[in-house]
Amino acid sequence: MAGGKETPRQKMIGMMYLVLTALLALNVTKEVVNAFVTINDKLDASASIIDNKVQDDYNSFELKKMSILAKKGDMKLYSVWQPKADELGAEANRLIGYLLAECNAMILEGQGEDWVADGGKDVDGNITALKPLMNIDMKDNYDIPTQLFIGSNPQDPIQRGLDLRLKIHAFRDKVAELMGTYSESGKDWSFSAPSEEEGLEEALQTVNPVDADKIAQFYESLTIPATLYDHGEGKDLPWVSATFNHAPIVAAAAMFTSLKVDVKNAESIAAEFMLDKIDEIPYIINKVEPMAFAPSGYINQGDSLDLNVLIAAFDTTELNTIKWGMDADTLPERWKETKGKINLSGAAPGVHQVRGVIGVKERNEIVWKPWSFDYTVGQPMGVISQPQMRQLYRGYDNIVEAAASGFSADKITLSASSGCTVTRSNGKWVVKVGNGIRTATITIRGEKDDGSIVTIASNTFEVRPMPTPEIFLGGISNGQSPGVSSLTVQNRISLRYPPSIPLTGVPFTIIGGTVTVENINRTGKILSNGTLDQNAKLILAQSSGKLVTFTCSYRDPSNVAMNASPLVFRVR
Repeated sequence: MAGGKETPRQKMIGMMYLVLTALLALNVTKEVVNAFVTINDKLDASASIIDNKVQDDYNSFELKKMSILAKKGDMKLYSVWQPKADELGAEANRLIGYLLAECNAMILEGQGEDWVADGGKDVDGNITALKPLMNIDMKDNYDIPTQLFIGSNPQDPIQRGLDLRLKIHAFRDKVAELMGTYSESGKDWSFSAPSEEEGLEEALQTVNPVDADKIAQFYESLTIPATLYDHGEGKDLPWVSATFNHAPIVAAAAMFTSLKVDVKNAESIAAEFMLDKIDEIPYIINKVEPMAFAPSGYINQGDSLDLNVLIAAFDTTELNTIKWGMDADTLPERWKETKGKINLSGAAPGVHQVRGVIGVKERNEIVWKPWSFDYTVGQPMGVISQPQMRQLYRGYDNIVEAAASGFSADKITLSASSGCTVTRSNGKWVVKVGNGIRTATITIRGEKDDGSIVTIASNTFEVRPMPTPEIFLGGISNGQSPGVSSLTVQNRISLRYPPSIPLTGVPFTIIGGTVTVENINRTGKILSNGTLDQNAKLILAQSSGKLVTFTCSYRDPSNVAMNASPLVFRVR
């Protein structure tokens, strides 16, 4: 089949299709017959990869709907193109179900049993998957495909064989007309599919000019020539005869899988076209987590507190701009601007009000959404806090904060229980915990004006080993879906904590590790400096559509050997 601009994967599928067609004209050995099984499996894997992309496009219709509703926007375009996408998906499922049903009938004729896989039908009864071809006993039987789809005269094949091409063209014509027929800005566009490819240019004169190339690409991707040159016969034959005449069952089955790939690829073109017609940028969501909040974090004894627990969905890759002010500075003209977290002061006791707006991108423009937060600063006699996680870590410079009412900072000292050391650096208190310590007690003392020392407060902290860091390949982290091009420019991993663990500046020494890619037997290595060896770079370059896994061992600041949390992601 011909097409417009093709991706490397589409070109690969086309090459396999040509090789398959050429081999059908040869008297093949059993080794070649078995090779058709391998070709079929690779084609089926390609169909699965394309289907994943198609399903992502269908899911994006719902994301765009959510975005439009959230902004109280116009649903007109969505109401036009989403039903077309539903019809596209249903028609594609029916056509693939028909092709696989014909393949199943052919195998049933020779094998004597139904060849539909367990769970290989969708809710509408369309066949979606067959059993492995390797298990067919009569792989090299070439009479059945010929009898079933051609008959006795290759120059005049039976209708069942002719219907294969006709049904694919019927699907092509219907979907192309769905793509090209609609109204926009008071103008009506239409497309009537020509019966032959020669009439395509004229038929495209009535479509929206911006759509012409994509409709032509879709139409040509599913156009099957009426005849093909048959090398065995030495002349042109109807397409179905040149394709299935004296083809072994497994070769004919592989041809059906190739047709399935062509349909999925065309469906992908059409689904992407329809999705792009909805001029709406969906909210990007890559993380969903529970979040609890209340009007205030301070109550008196005997009072109650209303706590809201919701699910927050957000994009961790983009830091929104925030404008805000506190107390007397809550007027917009006094707001500050920042990104990420806001550091609220606790210097002044009492109730504080924080007001502001956050910038959210809608239709490539920033829309400012208002927010507010109230909090209370109390006046304890003495406070010792560890602001990072309310716990101490072995082998880490734990920063603690200390304050005491009535004492200036230079009159305060801290001490720790046995096995711990306390030092002061750049105005901060740093606590280090030795091995084997499970809890640590830190005491704050103050010096009075007469020189006497008084104990103000003591707090006990839980001591834990350092959290396990995550592996990052450049800026790529778990759950992302990078493209192959972004992988091939990376040659080193790093170990660090995700934003949920607020520990910074922790030195990790990489010992080594591995890089594996789904369905690729070769394993790459991570060297002691975190760089990737040539095997790792080679398999990453072949990882399109595959699951990639990085594992790594390291030494933490206390020189203990550990295994990092693996980095796992699927490449687009």
